[in-house]
Parts: sequence; structure tokens; C-alpha cells
Amino acid sequence: MLIVVNTISFLVHLYSTEYMKEDPHLPRFMSYLSFFTFAMLMLVTANNFVQMFLG
Repeated sequence: MLIVVNTISFLVHLYSTEYMKEDPHLPRFMSYLSFFTFAMLMLVTANNFVQMFLG
């Protein structure tokens, strides 16, 4: 699942960078997208319900 999440996240980041290259709010969008990726990775790697809840 880590490979799947990282691969899809990489492709979404790549597409978003090209699609939104002229948008003035690109850094904010990319930070939100990176936080979402972090949450998905935390959800996938959770060992207990507390970590899963935080993810």
C-alpha cells in the first residue's frame, strides 16, 4: 500500500504542478496536498487505532 499511495501521490503532485503553474496560490495548494499525502501515509502505516484516528 505504501508503493500505491506514494506512486499516486507523486503523479498527482506532478500533474498539479504543471496544471497550476500560473496560479498565485500554488505554494498553499501544494502544502495542503503534501499534508493530505502525509495523512494517507500515516493511515496506511498505522499500528493501532490511535494512530489510525490521527491519520
